Amino acid sequence: MPKYAQLTDLPDDAALTVDEAHLSRADIYIDGELVKRSISPADITLPQPLLTELAVLMASRMAAIEQSVGSDTTSPLIAKAREYQRTIDGLLSSLTREAVGLAYPTTESQVFFEIGRA
Repeated sequence: MPKYAQLTDLPDDAALTVDEAHLSRADIYIDGELVKRSISPADITLPQPLLTELAVLMASRMAAIEQSVGSDTTSPLIAKAREYQRTIDGLLSSLTREAVGLAYPTTESQVFFEIGRA
């Protein structure tokens, strides 16, 4: 079962058929993006609107690519997939710990050392 978005989160689009498999693969993609940013997916309290939006867009992108197999590169579905990717890239630039409701870890200890000649 997908964790970031559900089928009910998807917009009505007659041209695309998005299923739970697409949403589950979108979860894997999002988990990877979180880990790249040193964010543990287990630390996030769901639902998070940014992650839901990313999951919907990624699942829609994957569905558009799958359904356009056999079409040429000027297919409307390929154009949709490219638009989804541009939107995803824009949202990923705002994916931070604060955006998913996490604070930066703080350290209370400091290490001091002297640099000089003996």
